[in-house]
Amino acid sequence: MMLRRSSVVLFAVLLVGCASAMASDAATTFLQSHYYLLSLGQVAADADSIRHAAQSSGFSVIVYDGASAQAFRGDDAAGTAAEAVLTDERLLIVDSERFLLREARDGFAFSVRPSETGYELVVDPQKDLSISEVLGSVLASLQSMGILGDEVGLDIQAFAKDDLKGPPPPADVAIESTLYRLVLARDWLDYAATKGITLVGLRVEIVAEMLPGASLAEPFAPYVVNEAAGLAKLFLPIDQLLALARSSAVGYVRVPYRPSIP
Repeated sequence: MMLRRSSVVLFAVLLVGCASAMASDAATTFLQSHYYLLSLGQVAADADSIRHAAQSSGFSVIVYDGASAQAFRGDDAAGTAAEAVLTDERLLIVDSERFLLREARDGFAFSVRPSETGYELVVDPQKDLSISEVLGSVLASLQSMGILGDEVGLDIQAFAKDDLKGPPPPADVAIESTLYRLVLARDWLDYAATKGITLVGLRVEIVAEMLPGASLAEPFAPYVVNEAAGLAKLFLPIDQLLALARSSAVGYVRVPYRPSIP
């Protein structure tokens, strides 16, 4: 189920929708043992506007220009190294036209990040919490910053935190399971660091194994680093991984092979 944003009335509609759609007490609670994904649709505000709104709200900001990055805390114009702010409780990462916003609050953390259909909200509770209270608070904050999406989905996906394997890729998605789980991970940065996956901003280093005689579709071309012997190396936005893996030109998407150290 999707709700379109029109005004602050959205929040009342959303909470009524949640209450009517959920029959049991468990279904009205974000459980500590899980994290949750919720579609937000397209965000109309551009990355520069979002950056200014975040900085004025006290967020630390990392801005990527290709492979280089500069970080800022609040209105500090001097900047600092990106590594210095990665663990800040309120963080915005801007990578070209994409952004990831992350905030830690009392009892839960949430992030807004790119997805195949626009943006998605990730809720990571540290204790059992009311869904309506959390969403009401988070969505109100996002709207005040001008970054609430144009549609809010009431179909909430839940993933167990202690599920070390995670869900397997769908049959029509030719992708390494580690990369598929990156797309769904509750924290892209933490997951990539744990699995040894290379990220630059909101892009991931991957290899596409091409089918004979095939070539990459035009939307993926700007992210190609090099091509040789039926392989294409890319730094691809994470939200585009599944689209690439579904491409008729691609046989398999994986992380680059690294030589092992004896």
